[in-house]
Amino acid sequence: MSDLRPVVIYGASGSTGRLVAEYLREYSIPFVAAGRNKARLQEVMDRVPGIETADYEIAEVDGSVESLTQLFEGRRVVCNTVGPFLRYAAPVVEAAVRAGCHYLDTAGEQKHLLWLLDEWGPKFAEAGLAASSAMSIQYALHDIAARICLETPGVDTLELGSYANAIPTVGSTQSIFDVIRAEAHYLEDGRLKKYDGAVVQDLVVPGSGYVVTGLNWGGTAVPVFFRDDRRVRNCRMFVAMQNQDIWKRVLDMERLFKVSLQWLPEETLYPVLDRLASGMTADSPPRENRHVQRSVDWCTARGNTATARVVIHSSTGYQMTGLMQAYAASRLLGATHSGAGFRSPAELVGHRELMGALESYGFARITEESVA
Repeated sequence: MSDLRPVVIYGASGSTGRLVAEYLREYSIPFVAAGRNKARLQEVMDRVPGIETADYEIAEVDGSVESLTQLFEGRRVVCNTVGPFLRYAAPVVEAAVRAGCHYLDTAGEQKHLLWLLDEWGPKFAEAGLAASSAMSIQYALHDIAARICLETPGVDTLELGSYANAIPTVGSTQSIFDVIRAEAHYLEDGRLKKYDGAVVQDLVVPGSGYVVTGLNWGGTAVPVFFRDDRRVRNCRMFVAMQNQDIWKRVLDMERLFKVSLQWLPEETLYPVLDRLASGMTADSPPRENRHVQRSVDWCTARGNTATARVVIHSSTGYQMTGLMQAYAASRLLGATHSGAGFRSPAELVGHRELMGALESYGFARITEESVA
């Protein structure tokens, strides 16, 4: 048994990484706060509540496969919070396999999940390791709601929605613009089918009667989670933000990309996209307020003669992300997780168990669970 601290947070100086550290401390799990700038890492860790009682160390790495592998060797779990994941995840994933570590990330980009599922899932499985993506507010809650619905025999179609008041981090905003470049898919009759760009959909928010406008949001992670699940024939999800200007800005960005930017080489394109993203989120957002940053997430499942519905009310999504990462790490360290290879968040630790972890902190609650 290694005496090294068993969990590495890669990207610990970011908003999400800081929250993962906070909840690893709550679970009394020793960790390494890793990133590219040691001084910045220490500055951020010094602001983590209760950090004086945490067992942790700081590690500066250059982000290459070699430096990350060296850091991960002898550890057990990597929590990757460095986005956009379509740009930066590859060396972290490869290093985790080389070093024999389980892998968690907070990604929501569908293209990244498909890459992790198809290219790296078999390699993790062969090594007896688990790789789980979207262990975060997007889209673990929806994974939970969908799997509760699937407890109802006879349902095979999942329609999911989300309505949130959230302040995206810098990385999340950059990811939105990266997703514009990628193909987005939904599940129909057991096959992934391509959307024709960003799709707008009116959503009725459960319990409020509000009709809001949502987007397919790059396809979301949920169709990927159920692509190979023979219980599910159809799956789509749409996301609406309380700030309804966001979907309009995403459509504007898609048009700009298709008309002016799609021919640019990546080394030129990425700085342009990042400047545009900074216009939406220039700095790390303030800590969330649970009386303000609230969300409603739901799944309606249908079959020939059966229906089921689950609605979850929650608050402070980024704090939930930190908690979910820490809870999943604790389960991986205790070898009480399910399976190897690519696993969705709820597959990895159980949908009822993951919901229980959130409920125990008062972050989320199932407010409607109906079967007909």
